[in-house]
Order: sequence, then C-alpha cells, then structure tokens
Amino acid sequence: MKISSHQVRLASGLVLFVYVALHLANHALMNVSLAAAETYAFAMFAIVGLPPVRTLLYLALAVHFGLALWAIYRRRDLATLSRGESVQLVAGLLVVPILMGHVVPVRFGALLFGALPTHTSVAVATSQIDTTGGLLLVAGLLLVWLHGCTGVHYWLRLKPFYRHWQPWLLAAAAILAALALAGYLAGSREAEVLFADPEWRAGFAGRHRLPSPENFATIERIKDGVLALWALSIAFVFAARRVRAWHAHRGGRAIVAYPGDTTVAVARGTTLLEASRQGRIAHASVCGGRGRCSTCRVRIERGADNLSLPAEDELAVLSRVAAPPGVRLACQARAIGDVAIVPLLPASIGAAALAQRRERESAGAEKTIAVMFADLRGFTTLSESKLPFDVVFLLNRYFAEMGAAIEASGGRIDKFVGDGIVALFGVESGPAQGTREALAGARAMIERLAALNAALAHDLDAPLRIGIGIHTGPAIVGEMGYSQARQFTAIGDTVNTASRLEALTKKYAADLLVSSDAALASGLDFSGFPEETTDIRGRQGVLAVRIVQDATKLA
Repeated sequence: MKISSHQVRLASGLVLFVYVALHLANHALMNVSLAAAETYAFAMFAIVGLPPVRTLLYLALAVHFGLALWAIYRRRDLATLSRGESVQLVAGLLVVPILMGHVVPVRFGALLFGALPTHTSVAVATSQIDTTGGLLLVAGLLLVWLHGCTGVHYWLRLKPFYRHWQPWLLAAAAILAALALAGYLAGSREAEVLFADPEWRAGFAGRHRLPSPENFATIERIKDGVLALWALSIAFVFAARRVRAWHAHRGGRAIVAYPGDTTVAVARGTTLLEASRQGRIAHASVCGGRGRCSTCRVRIERGADNLSLPAEDELAVLSRVAAPPGVRLACQARAIGDVAIVPLLPASIGAAALAQRRERESAGAEKTIAVMFADLRGFTTLSESKLPFDVVFLLNRYFAEMGAAIEASGGRIDKFVGDGIVALFGVESGPAQGTREALAGARAMIERLAALNAALAHDLDAPLRIGIGIHTGPAIVGEMGYSQARQFTAIGDTVNTASRLEALTKKYAADLLVSSDAALASGLDFSGFPEETTDIRGRQGVLAVRIVQDATKLA
C-alpha cells in the first residue's frame, strides 16, 4: 500500500505532538516543585534518550519541516489560505527561530561540553540570567502547542465522533497549556529564591557543568548556523515559487469555466480549487485542499483531457464516495488547458455538517426515498462483437453521461452493476422532491443517451437503448460493507421493486416505468400516460404502474 505525503506529515506531526504534550506536562509539574519536575523529566528523557526513540524524534522533526516547505511550494496562491491554515503555517515556521535559543544551548551544551541541563538550571537561566530567553521559551512552547492542536483539529474534524469530543479536547489542551505556563512561573519564583542565596549561586555553574564563555561562543555559532539554514530553506522555497510562476506565465493561461458563464483565467498547472479561490468563487473545501474530504469535487463538463491525471490518493477518495466517471477533486486536478466544471457540493458545507452527514449515514436509518434502476438493452449481444477495449470505452462513455444526468438532477449513484445503474434520490430532500428529481434524471438520461448515440454512430451497429424503473417507498439507508469496501447504499422492498420495474420496460417497450407510489409522491400529472397493474416478482399483490414510452415527454 502506497503511503501518501499527507499520511507521512500526519504521522510525523503526531510524534512531535506527543513529545510536546509530555514536555508541557513536565512544565506543569513545576507547580509542585522543581524537584518533582526533574524526577518526571529523568524518567521521560530516559525513554526519549534511547537511540531508536531519539532517531524517530529527529526524523519526525526533519520530515515534518520538509513537508511543510513542500506544502508551501505546492500552494500556487498563498492568499487563498484559510485563517486556520495561515495560523498553523505561521506558528509552525516561527517555532524554529523562537525556540533555538533554548534547544541549541541545552542539546549541544550537553552533547559537546558535558553540561547537565535540569529544570532548575533552565529556570535560573531564563528567569535570573536571560529573561528575554525565558519569554521566548514560553512563547515558543505555546506557539508549538497552538500549531500542533490546529493540526490535530484539521485531522479529526471530519470524524463523526469529533463533534461530541471537540469541547472536551479543546478544554484539555487549554488546561495543559495554562498549567505549563503557571508551572514555569512557579519554577521561576523558586529559582529566584535559590539564586538569591550567595552560596548556592557560587556553586551553580559547577553543579550543572555550565559551558565556559568560549564554549558558549561555539554554541552561539551553532545556533546562528541553524537559524541561517532555516532562513535559507524558506528563502529557497519562495525563490522556487517565483521561478515556477515565471515559467507558468511563459507557459500560457488556462480558462476555467463555471456554471452561469463565469470564467477564471489562471496559470497552467493551477488546481481547480485554487482557480475558484483566485476568482473569488465560493467552493466547498472542508479539509483545506488536502485531498481528504472530497467536498471540493467537481463534474468535468468538457476539457477532461486538459487536466492532470489523478494520483492514487485522489482515486482512493473518489472511490470511497463512489464518484462516477468525469468527477475529480478540485484540490488535486490541475488545469493544463481550458476546462469547464460544475461544483457538486454546496459551498457553505462545513466540517460539522459533513461530519453529521457521515455520522447519520454510518448509523443507518429507515427513510422514504425514490430508487432508480437503469439498464442497457441488448448490450451483451453488442459486446460480443467488439474488442474488450471498445466495450470498456463504450461503457465508460455511457456511465459518464448517465452519471452526470443523475447527479445534475440531485441523485446519488448507489452502484454500477454490470451495465446497470442504481441511483438514490431524496435521501436528504425527502420523497416528494426526491421523486421529482428522479423523474427529471430519467428524462435527462434519455436526452443524453440520444446525444451519445449521435456522437458514437460510427461505432455502433444500432443505437444504445435503456430501460428505467422508478419506485418510491421506505428503505433502510446507511453505510454498509466491510473494511475499505464500505459505501452508502439502500436495501429493502423498494429497491427490489424498482429493479423489477426496470426489467418490465422490455415487456412494455417503454423508456420508463413509474410505480403509482412514485407518481403520487411526485405530485405531477401522469394522466397522459397509460396505467396498468402488474405482478411484481417477490412482492405480494399487484402494483399499478405508469408506462412512459418516451421519457422526454415528462413535464
């Protein structure tokens, strides 16, 4: 299984987050005494000092910083960062220069010159000798905690359970930070008392093996080198961004078209989500463009060949939401030419709403919905005379057109079964609206099929034909399956009845059969379409159905 950069960044961030949390807990113990904090620190650093753990910590730090720089480089327009993303980014970058005055003397003083850093020596140094360094230490710890908590929030906010636990987790994070700050102040007061004793002060340097002035100068040079490397890394990233922008300008512009004749001109290589943000077009993106939430997904109306190919991460997310062909994640698809798109989710959707929707879907419920079954007529015979490549090509073109018609009408693809399609309507909007959407979808499917037949006339011996069955009734809906093969679906008699109606379209040579329940739920006038009663296999009694020979005649 391929591991994405997002997963590596998350894993490295969690390693650092745990370390910082333990460090803050250590500072909180100074509310008891410096001795209590040092006892805890001795146990903690006995574990952290183990070569494998230390290597993991340093590796996590290097990887996390490197991936942060890579994320800055990849983002085409930093002005499109949300407020939370900006806070997280700035906090993460500032941690390095702010904490270097503490980390380098403590670490390299011990490593190179045998110093014995303890909470007592640090408290004395930062409260009595170098008060500016003490303020920077406090600011750095709070800043790195803010950065870590923001990252954890972005990671968890799409999880259904997080909505319930968020206030408690926020309170715990704030309490730990407050206790750490109070502990630092308490430790400083204790250090002040110790430092006021001339005898204790005279033996301070010897007890803690403080480096000599010459050695301190060496440590300062190391600190300056680290800061220079930090500054050069950031400067290199921004210089690379300028070079890319210059190259993109030379490479020309791409036009991204939206519904309502709105267009945005962007540099080639810009993601569709960045194009929306540059054009001040509201576009859903709960995860902030990290390719995790799928809320930014769009349907490609034209110009699909003018987009970058989807990577494995994007395909995995699209598969998880059962996206039909022709749908891409706007945050991952880059425009290398002109393209027309339709965002599929309302721009106002937020993390809480998405988490609630996922929670409801995962839990399952009984709802009255409209179910549509659609199936190609005679495709098995047609496929026997064609090469496998041609069959796949035809089916994908067909699924793209039918899927676009269903989604544009407000439905959601349940599954593709062979050359058949199952779609659900009214899961959120209710049975009346859902049934009208299903009928509109059926009409759009027939119209799109006619256009597809015209486009593929030279490839087909006979036009493609479909039969559609629509029934409205109660069904159990929810996320079902196992492990990675889980999806939102529906089960029950309503689903079976819609399937039987689709099969009966052959008998009546009709585009569409609509059950009397669906016709009544829609509130539309079906008097112009003949009604018959029919037996439904596996269902007791007979069912009245409306026979729609030509679905384009639907109002």
